[in-house]
Amino acid sequence: MPPICKITANYMRTSPRLRRYFTGIFLIEIDVENGEVVEDFMFPDWATLRFNQSPAVAGSTRDGDVLGTSTLSVSGPRSQEVYVRTGSLRQWGVLIHPVGWVSLIGKPANEYANCLVDGFVDPAFERFRPLARTLFGPKPDPAAELARLSEFFLGLRPFEDPAVDTIEAVFEALKDPEIESVTALVERVGTGRRTLERLCLRAFGFPPKTLLRRQRFMRSLTHFTMDPSLKWIGALDASYHDQAQFVRDFRDFMGMTPSEYGRRYKPVVEPVIHERVRFSNELAASRAQVWAASGI
Repeated sequence: MPPICKITANYMRTSPRLRRYFTGIFLIEIDVENGEVVEDFMFPDWATLRFNQSPAVAGSTRDGDVLGTSTLSVSGPRSQEVYVRTGSLRQWGVLIHPVGWVSLIGKPANEYANCLVDGFVDPAFERFRPLARTLFGPKPDPAAELARLSEFFLGLRPFEDPAVDTIEAVFEALKDPEIESVTALVERVGTGRRTLERLCLRAFGFPPKTLLRRQRFMRSLTHFTMDPSLKWIGALDASYHDQAQFVRDFRDFMGMTPSEYGRRYKPVVEPVIHERVRFSNELAASRAQVWAASGI
């Protein structure tokens, strides 16, 4: 029997100035009874900085990259699952938009693709160590912690990158389910194919075809997680040609079949997906209200 645990995930709003850098800021709190640990896996995602109140969480990749416990753990942009093992934990996470990667980290994203890194070891993340040391106070205080986190990032001087506007345009285009091919992405962004390939590797970590496949896959995975009654066939993104194509993607991105995924105990990944969808819907509703008020 898996250990009894309580897990909450909350995505937070922060300064509009930080939204260009972050896809989301979240707080995860895990309480595992009797000092035990829980195991789970996280889905493919953008790069993430995780600030842990205590070094209680460790991770490993499919290729055998292992990250021991740290109060500053970093996962690069991912096209594969990551396995995690943790006891009771409070963790702030910053999900980094590709513009945030080039602006705040300034290293080629493909060098960190599908990698786990200790931020207290890799010099690329040295500038975030002061936050890891000071984020948490003697007692849990989410409002004060969020304020310290936001103030810290607002005070960072970003690296200059002449392609930030194009990176932003690619990121927005990838979220559009109507963009199903690299050709369509090139046309939407208005740049050359070779230029797009190089830009995606440097800022996103992967070539555009992989990014489009990952977006399509994650839309399907999210639909299934939010409503398992759909079954997999009902959760498939419209751009899939057939179920066999989806199963191949599932093996590529998650290292298992859809059936194996459905049978696994997922104490962390399911609350995270549910909360991310809730937060995304909240933001979309807020934007709609602003547009309605402005007459757009």
